[in-house]
Amino acid sequence: MYGGYNYLDLNYVPKKTDFKVLVWLKGKKKFEELAEGVAAESSVGTWTKINTMNKKVFSDYRARIYEIKKVSNYAGFAYLAYPYEHFDERNLLQFFASVFGNVYGLKELEELYIIDLYIPIKYQRLFNGPKFGIKGIRKMVDTLKSKRPHVGTIIKPKVGLAPKEFAKVAYDAWSNGLDLVKDDENLVNQRFCPWKERFELTNQVRDKAEIKTGEPKVYATNITDMDVNVMYERIDTVYEGGNKLIMLDVFILGMALTKKIVDYAHKKGLAVHAHRAGYAAMHRGKYGYDFRILAKIYRLLGVDQLHIGTGVGKMEGSPIYIKKLHEILTSRVNSVSFLGFFEQEWNKDIKEVFPVASGGLDAGKVEGIIEVHGKDVVIQAGGGVHGHPKGSKAGAKSLRDAAEAISKGLSLEEYAKKSKELAIALKHFGYTPKEEIRKKIKKVLNAKDVLVEIVFSQGLDALIALRD
Repeated sequence: MYGGYNYLDLNYVPKKTDFKVLVWLKGKKKFEELAEGVAAESSVGTWTKINTMNKKVFSDYRARIYEIKKVSNYAGFAYLAYPYEHFDERNLLQFFASVFGNVYGLKELEELYIIDLYIPIKYQRLFNGPKFGIKGIRKMVDTLKSKRPHVGTIIKPKVGLAPKEFAKVAYDAWSNGLDLVKDDENLVNQRFCPWKERFELTNQVRDKAEIKTGEPKVYATNITDMDVNVMYERIDTVYEGGNKLIMLDVFILGMALTKKIVDYAHKKGLAVHAHRAGYAAMHRGKYGYDFRILAKIYRLLGVDQLHIGTGVGKMEGSPIYIKKLHEILTSRVNSVSFLGFFEQEWNKDIKEVFPVASGGLDAGKVEGIIEVHGKDVVIQAGGGVHGHPKGSKAGAKSLRDAAEAISKGLSLEEYAKKSKELAIALKHFGYTPKEEIRKKIKKVLNAKDVLVEIVFSQGLDALIALRD
């Protein structure tokens, strides 16, 4: 009971059109009261009984707690179902204001973490999703036949290079086998490297690299800005320049502007590379929500490429967790797992997002990355390319050679016998064999039932330990 009304309904069976949410709660009051408070405050209720409540409102629009897993009298997991009619169609902001809004401010809560979200097909039909899908991105880079992983780099240092310096590094990377060059998340239009000049010079060397290599090249140029008209202008410039990709800092930009810019880019025939800078402010800790939720939202909004972590690099995320994020972006049906994933079916018109693995990568980690992601992945290495002992050219070649080894079914150590650049990279950065990552994934999957019991008996800390 909360505010005079009961939101606990353990006999309720969610409808196909319901949104479902899995949430972890811990606080100063009994768990059931905490859960009912979240259900009420995120749907139709408030802290006290009100004279304006009526039977239709409470029956048709309230959130229902249909399952609970108590860890203690004051903590546990709650499964909530929200009726489709509660929400403003197409308006994800209203949805987030409801489910991810005021509840975080309830003072009786010590921990509130939303683990997963199920989005009904009926709601998905209101969105276009990605324009290109995996086939479209592969066609753009001419890898439909080879099916090899895509390889790219982030120009380093992150900021500071002048446009001519930036373009030179980009050319070295492209001309030595890389498919993609991108700006870092914090490089846009600084005085030392104005966006337009950087794009024009880099686009010129992109054309030059295509002629030299005979391969298509793409530049994920960061167009993120406070002014939507500036972003439109940059998209027009990219389109007119013949490049096929833009980059957005989507978490920083927000859902509304992300959708607006994605739609405009798609009208111009451009793909959108989505950087998730800032996501961890909500993802990590015990107040917030898991990135898997944003992965689903960004697929709905239509980004074409999305950073999701590596499973082997410097960013958080265990191999099994990153493997599940990859599934969210690329599968028609996302399976259930002990990590809290709902089974999520995607509308047939919602295409796949091409996953991006980035953060602390180098040629020596490519086998491990493929074990997590499969071959449908963009492998991006910044330091792993530009920190190669023989320079950026050799670093780029080492990464491409690692991808070629994978596509030919060879180990990196075997391929390194005929690639000195790869051999040097393995010696300098180290080597993560696929068997090492496979063993980690298999160990977790083999202990699945035991781990489920551990999570439901120990709570969020156990879930985070498995995830991170």
